[in-house]
Amino acid sequence: MLIWWGSFKGGGATLGDLWAVNNLSADLNRHGIGHQIISSSFDWPGHRRVEHLFYLRHPKLLVFVCGPLASWRKLNDFLDIHSGAGLIAAGVSVLANQPTMVQRFDRIVARDGVAGATFDLAISKVTPPIASEGIRRVGLCLRGRQNEFGRATLHDKAEAMILALIGRHKLEVLDIDTVLRPGNMPADIEAAFNSVDCVLTTRMHGGLMSLAAGKPVIAIDQVPGTAKVSEVMGRTGWPHVFSAAAVDDDQLEASFASFSSPGARAVISDAQQRMLRLSTDARSASVAAIAEMLLTPKAGKPRRDS
Repeated sequence: MLIWWGSFKGGGATLGDLWAVNNLSADLNRHGIGHQIISSSFDWPGHRRVEHLFYLRHPKLLVFVCGPLASWRKLNDFLDIHSGAGLIAAGVSVLANQPTMVQRFDRIVARDGVAGATFDLAISKVTPPIASEGIRRVGLCLRGRQNEFGRATLHDKAEAMILALIGRHKLEVLDIDTVLRPGNMPADIEAAFNSVDCVLTTRMHGGLMSLAAGKPVIAIDQVPGTAKVSEVMGRTGWPHVFSAAAVDDDQLEASFASFSSPGARAVISDAQQRMLRLSTDARSASVAAIAEMLLTPKAGKPRRDS
């Protein structure tokens, strides 16, 4: 059984979460591994929609896909009910301040937060970048306050610097929200990324989706000490990823100017190919962990796969 933030009412599932669970499901199907994706709020193709998540029959193996391993009451309660199942977390962020949640899982295929982490599972297709006549319309994709890290984030600083950049260049702005809800469905979110010249974001999936759409992006990690934005985006080789604690206006201006340079498309293409390879490898590691767990009893302590 695959669960994700979209399995829980009020889970705040995003398009990146949906892409990740769908991609893993497709790979499991290709390997002949039967499973169900459980969703609560929408009738996604290939998903089983359930109104009462906690009444599900107990599976042999439960896989939590995408997102931070954070202590959230509904997720904890669900894991308590299915404590007899093998538990895998795939494509997740491991947080240093959440050791109890980490210990709940028998296997973890992490995208960030531990040595040997793989990558996010969401990217399986890209759109080749096209020549731009200049950057006039930007997508603004902001995360806002994050509480799961147990320390204050620098979202105010990151957002202020982004808005100042927009103001200096008098750019047209399109707000892009990746959270799924009525009126903001996958086609709407994808169309938004496709309609802008570049993206300014504090979201990891905002950065990955921008590059997948062939758009240059400035990504600012607002978590002190850096977190998934820096770690995951950094593996793509994309050079315009910054820490909110260290970035300055001159760096943002230099990045913005480079988006109109003759070599911009080649840099995007290189990052796209790395993303595709890394995401494929991460899903392969997840499928291998699932296949192994189906053949073995529940493990005694977590193992993190690289």
